[in-house]
Amino acid sequence: MSTALKLEHIHKTYIDEQGAPSIEVLRDISFEVEPGQSIAVTGPSGCGKSTLLNIAGALDTPTSGIVSIAGNTLTDTSPDALASIRNRNIGFVFQLHHLLPQCSVLENILLPTIPNNQPDDGLEHAKQLIERVGLQARTNQRPATLSGGERQRVAVVRALINRPQLLLADEPTGSLDGESAESLVDLLVELNAEEGLALVMVTHNTTIAKRMQTHYDLRHGTLTRSP
Repeated sequence: MSTALKLEHIHKTYIDEQGAPSIEVLRDISFEVEPGQSIAVTGPSGCGKSTLLNIAGALDTPTSGIVSIAGNTLTDTSPDALASIRNRNIGFVFQLHHLLPQCSVLENILLPTIPNNQPDDGLEHAKQLIERVGLQARTNQRPATLSGGERQRVAVVRALINRPQLLLADEPTGSLDGESAESLVDLLVELNAEEGLALVMVTHNTTIAKRMQTHYDLRHGTLTRSP
């Protein structure tokens, strides 16, 4: 199985209104994640953690450097091909669940399967995942009737519905209370081990970060490994 994610010498510089380089957010960042590995990235607010995760997930492009996902090097990749790589290989979990309020739990989970034209396989997998996270009784309910922790569990299941190799989580517990946050991290750690997922989590919470196999700290654009 190929490396789930590889970043090589990533730089990211934002350009001002006059077209001149203004802010260097990321400086020469390199790391890779194998299936079954977990990585946490911490750092102060505004240090570039979300930018790094967006680059890792092919939602943003680096100013320079190479991003490879599941063996696919993204340099000069067309927008349509990038969208296909994201849909097949990456699951995203954000601080806000981004569930559609008019759709049921099951309908929200199945949304990423629409481009695949495999509704029967997606439906069966969705039911298995819903049972795995203990939301069988919520299948036909809408997000407004769920607790914050339940909505985030639905978001995790939606991220997993296409069987990605890589799961990217951007402050996934940021909007949850302590008990719900701990429960969600338990779930992510279990899925990382049981499904062989590569997990990269951005978090401000160092206690959560220490539950990942590897912990990096991002400051002044530079990534350093924490003991």
